[in-house]
Amino acid sequence: MSLRCSARASGIGAAVAEIVVALRALEAGPDLVPYTLSARARLQRDAVPSETRFVPIPARVLLRSWVRSEAPRIDRWLAPAQVLHATNYLAPPSRLPEMVSVYDCSFVRYPELCTPEVRAFDPVIRRAVARGATLHTGSEFVADEIEEIYGMGLRAAGRLVVIPLGIPALGDASEMPAAVAAAVGDAPFVVAIGTLEPRKNFGHLVGAFGELAARHPDLRLVIAGHDGPARPEVEAAIRAPPGRERARGSWSRGQCRTRGGERSSSGPRCSRTRRSTRASGSRSSKRCRWECRWSRPAPARSPRWPATRALLVEPTNEAALADEMDRVITDDATRAELVARGRDRVHAFSWDHTARALASCYRRLAAPRSV
Repeated sequence: MSLRCSARASGIGAAVAEIVVALRALEAGPDLVPYTLSARARLQRDAVPSETRFVPIPARVLLRSWVRSEAPRIDRWLAPAQVLHATNYLAPPSRLPEMVSVYDCSFVRYPELCTPEVRAFDPVIRRAVARGATLHTGSEFVADEIEEIYGMGLRAAGRLVVIPLGIPALGDASEMPAAVAAAVGDAPFVVAIGTLEPRKNFGHLVGAFGELAARHPDLRLVIAGHDGPARPEVEAAIRAPPGRERARGSWSRGQCRTRGGERSSSGPRCSRTRRSTRASGSRSSKRCRWECRWSRPAPARSPRWPATRALLVEPTNEAALADEMDRVITDDATRAELVARGRDRVHAFSWDHTARALASCYRRLAAPRSV
């Protein structure tokens, strides 16, 4: 069994690391052949499993080729794998049975918010579907979108599976970068976690924070995550009046470490922004060790999303987002209820369950096909 790993501490990279650990913990689990398409990963070997195969072709070169053709195949670097799991959208042409993980459809729904490299996922996935690949996603909502975009009947044919991911193990210890700690001090703060991408609406979060900071002058905003193409938008939102006056000295961008190298932040009262994809079908509200309170903006409510477990806000409505964050900050009853429901929701997700379901799919794909 070959599956793609990533050296970058992204959300998907962290999830794949958890999957690898959980698969290896299974009794009679599959033998794994991790691989990576990232040339930079060679410089970060400690961040991937020791036996990872490094495909000696840059990922961007492969992407440009796979958009137009079924070459080059990378099977020679994956032997003796019997199944190929592309864990992050990018599906290599292969003679092996293949599973491709698709976590959201933003590159089709909102192409204007995506980079050219991300938009290229669409033709690559279409090619994978045409050659018979099985698609995996983590929510029923995204599964419905996948069928709408890539062909009705995929689920009925057993070529679309919904396997939710587990909850990241944050552990007990956390640390904040010195520069961010100095900027925040002992003040309460809002933390938003994620790469600076347009579809994640951090610019609107900054605008909403301008409203919120007028009500809570001591409050700070911390954005923790990788730099990205939305940085100019975020910086423009900080400079724009009236938010400039309200946000001055209240915005810091940094990363905080938790167990496993994940990035997060700790603080007395926290809310999180939500990306503009509607992929929220089975994601959970999470309570961190420091009792973060999560507020999720969403452009439309999925009928399968448990609405009572989180606060849902239209992501571009800055006034409404500010109001809901204010509610979480000031209303002790609402905050306690969200924390309790988040704790309850956590138990519905485990990496062991994810690993067992994936292993079952791998066995099915590896089984000889009847003619």
